[in-house]
Amino acid sequence: MVQNKFSPPDSGITPVAASRFNLRQVENILYEHTGVDEVAVLCIADDESENKNIVAFIVPREPGMTEEAIFKYLEQSGLLQTEQLPGEVKFVSRIPKSPSGKVLKMKLLEGCVRRN
Repeated sequence: MVQNKFSPPDSGITPVAASRFNLRQVENILYEHTGVDEVAVLCIADDESENKNIVAFIVPREPGMTEEAIFKYLEQSGLLQTEQLPGEVKFVSRIPKSPSGKVLKMKLLEGCVRRN
């Protein structure tokens, strides 16, 4: 069995900082941003420890969007607690999806690894 870096793969409910919340909630808030075209939020396990990091993958509508602008937007929304905020934002040109529209998480992660 292949071990994934994100956890858990299908539920969308993620334990981070001793609390559970739905990653979809973060996605829904980001979709409300006028500069966001597409978004996928994953919880990625750190290789060296058991810590998990929430990462938001964003396809921007226009060039020039910054990670700082996204964090500011999320904080100003007041809809998320501190532990629910992504630890990292990555801008991508597209979010890979299956024919049924599900995010292909491993392909998304592989694409980011190749660029770094």
